[in-house]
Amino acid sequence: MERREVLKYTALLTGAAVSAPLWGTILSGCNTASTESAETGRLLFFSPEEFALVTCLVGLILPKTDSPSATDVGVDYTIDSMVGAVYKETDKSNFKKGFDALSDYLNNATEGQGILNLESGRQLSLLQELDGSKDARWEEARRAFLDLKQQTIAYYLSTKEIATNYLTYLPVPGAYKACITVEEAGGKAWAL
Repeated sequence: MERREVLKYTALLTGAAVSAPLWGTILSGCNTASTESAETGRLLFFSPEEFALVTCLVGLILPKTDSPSATDVGVDYTIDSMVGAVYKETDKSNFKKGFDALSDYLNNATEGQGILNLESGRQLSLLQELDGSKDARWEEARRAFLDLKQQTIAYYLSTKEIATNYLTYLPVPGAYKACITVEEAGGKAWAL
């Protein structure tokens, strides 16, 4: 065997040994369920009734202003896809438990009418009341709402539409400059 072939096989075997633990992650990353969900409207985790509530809440958390709303950029479908296709079973059950507590709170606060049937000002005030609540009965609902807010904001800021059109986006970064002003960054905050 020639020296060149020995080096080639050694590099191949070394690379395979180093990357073997990553194969499961790489192969599961090829799952197209999350993109299919938004394109086809097929839900992976929520029932249609639950998804209507998620869409309402996501739209209330980040409504349309001079930038698109969270529902305009598909954050509601992203949440469904992430929970349905990425979360482990224990995380799914914990998420479901919190979401059910949030849904119960909203049904209780509206005396069974449901938040979807209220005008947007009342919907928002109910969520603000929950956010500031110190009532131990609704602690799980408050935590679930906080989790939903965090997911909504994170997924919103990482969408292509928002990152490229409303934030400073640099797909191939240059030199690192610490402590620059927003003006020096182009007048916009940086995309995640």
